[in-house]
Order: sequence, then structure tokens, then C-alpha cells
Amino acid sequence: MNDNSSDLKTAWGPDVDFDTAFQFLVSEVFRFRGTLLSAGEQATRDLNITVGCWQAMAVIRDEAMTVATISRRLGLTRQSIQLSVNRLRDQKLVKSIPNPNHRRAPLIQLTTSGIKTMNILRKRQSQMAARFTQDLGHSIESLLTLAEDLSKMREKALEFKENNTTRKKR
Repeated sequence: MNDNSSDLKTAWGPDVDFDTAFQFLVSEVFRFRGTLLSAGEQATRDLNITVGCWQAMAVIRDEAMTVATISRRLGLTRQSIQLSVNRLRDQKLVKSIPNPNHRRAPLIQLTTSGIKTMNILRKRQSQMAARFTQDLGHSIESLLTLAEDLSKMREKALEFKENNTTRKKR
């Protein structure tokens, strides 16, 4: 992290409570998500794909998966992933292949054109990552720690959601 992290501490003052700090973190995550999606849309515009399609392609970059598996990995609905897969199939960037484990749920795999498109997107993603983290002083280890912390918070949020859903059904 850089010295700007102390700017927030100064702005909020020494008496900021945990809930307020957490609310600020959540607010920044939402704002970053929105900005990241806009930047992603800009990066994919000339390739005529959406950020949602890019996400689906990234998940299957190394391994063919079912629509349901892609949706679970991304935390999105199966229906939204199916729409992205349909668009990608129409553009000949993915294809369906037989699934030896399930006759009615084919595996989705990148085509040669899809692999070429993913390679272009990976280069753009690398440029975006460099720009987004420029002057922040993060190491690979600190980025991985941040990702692990966000992953753990996401898991806790899922547990909370599941526990509250279970209570409502009783």
C-alpha cells in the first residue's frame, strides 16, 4: 500500500468505528465494480463482446465447463450465462461438446477464434491491471492477500445469505 492509505484514516479521524469503516469498504467495492465494468466494456467494444461474455470466456479458457458450472464460478444466474454463451456461440467464439458425465448438459469450450480473442483480452487485462495498480505499491503477495480477504468475506456473505434463507423457509 502507499502512503495515501493514511489519508483515509486522517479524513475519517481516529474515532471511526468498525461498522463505518466496513461500510466505506463496501461502498468502494461497489464503486470499483462499476468502474471496472465500464473499463471492461470499453476494452471489449471493438471485439463486439460484452464484459459478461468476457467473464464466461475467461472461466473456460483452460477447461471446458457446463453453463451451470460457469454460473457457479462467476456467482451469476444460469440464465444470464446461457445468454452470454448463446452470443458467443453465434459469434463462433465457443462451441458445445458432448459431456461424458451428463447427456443433456454439454460442455462449453473456446474455439480457435475464441482462444485468439481471449489472448487479445488477456493482453488488455494486463494493461488494465498495471494502470489500476500503478503507484499503489502492491506486491504480488499483497494483491493475493487482498483477494483472499475479499474471497473470505464473500464466503461469509454467502453463509449469511444461506442462513437467512433457511430461516425464512421454516
